[in-house]
Amino acid sequence: MKKYNRVMLGQGSKYAKMCRENGYIGANFDINEDLSDSLYDNWRDFNYKYVPIWIKKMPGKSKTAAGLACGFLWTIIKGLKIGDIVLSPSGEGFYYVGTVDSDYYYVSNSELPHRRKVKWSDNVILRKDMSKKLQNSTGSIGTCCDITNYANEIESLINNNEQIIPVAVTNVKSNSQKCFDERSLHKLFCSSLRNKNIYAKTIFHEKSSTKSDNAQKWVHPDIIGVEFEEFKNDATLSLLKATEPKETVHVYSYELKKKIESDYQLKQCYFQALSNSSWANYGYLVTFEINEDLDEEMKRLNNVFGIGIILMQVNDYKILYSARKKELEYNTIEKLCNLNPEFSMFIAKLSKVINSSKEYTGDVRLSFEKSCDKIFESDEEIENYCKDNSIPF
Repeated sequence: MKKYNRVMLGQGSKYAKMCRENGYIGANFDINEDLSDSLYDNWRDFNYKYVPIWIKKMPGKSKTAAGLACGFLWTIIKGLKIGDIVLSPSGEGFYYVGTVDSDYYYVSNSELPHRRKVKWSDNVILRKDMSKKLQNSTGSIGTCCDITNYANEIESLINNNEQIIPVAVTNVKSNSQKCFDERSLHKLFCSSLRNKNIYAKTIFHEKSSTKSDNAQKWVHPDIIGVEFEEFKNDATLSLLKATEPKETVHVYSYELKKKIESDYQLKQCYFQALSNSSWANYGYLVTFEINEDLDEEMKRLNNVFGIGIILMQVNDYKILYSARKKELEYNTIEKLCNLNPEFSMFIAKLSKVINSSKEYTGDVRLSFEKSCDKIFESDEEIENYCKDNSIPF
């Protein structure tokens, strides 16, 4: 049976264009030896041999990280069969489509030494043409992702799609190689939050009191989010508001980063998120890209301090580790209100929603929603925004 697999070719798809031009897919995972004598039919046999080797090469990493790395590598060198279909994101809003055309071979001293030849199609699949479910599946974390469940949709896209690789993409430097601004990710993330019924607003640090802010480096959240308890029965919601008004809303604090590559950078960003979210019910560190080898340390930090970690994508996000709930800390809220007028206004509008009577809740809620960040209304808007801001998608 022919299988379909999403294969990432380097972090941020940085090797995708090179692989397509040279007719292969490949992987590295820091195992720099020819694996021709280790092409086991069962991935467990491969992991049994190479997990200890990987851990020895990468001291301090967990067995979980080792298992994932070796499992992905086995998929590339053996799990994929000749004739299987691979979709590889370009980093520019479309997927290269190819057919596996050879068994495993090894190319030493190269970025992706463990390779399979691939016959790449002249056509591509635009991400915006995929169903939401397929978009979410192809956006999964990890080098490889089995998407065979969407075989019919993929074949339909391949057979009916006349989209060819844009000339601009083949002749100019890839958008994924350009630098994009961290704050340009805010609208994307806030739109994804709204899809999960969380209303979010960017807090601009530069609008804070300059004198106070210079002495308070890690006090401002990048984004505030609010989730309302939506009970269908008005009587239930009225009772909750009367007895436990704090429980009618959940307040989130988000610290957003473009990329986290090292253990040191993870800790620095994590403790910044910890400091910035001390006032909220839930605190999260959000990143557009993170080194998979940091999984064990992310887990440890989350267990000890309770700040969650989110991997965001262009039109969605995945909670890697959930935040622990805590009570609102009103002294810090007071401090932030004094420092930043936008934060103060947002909290004031939220308070009006919580305290409003039933007949006025709709109007007050609408005013609150208008104070939140604007969001995208369509996939086309997202695509154009990413192109304009050089954000890989």
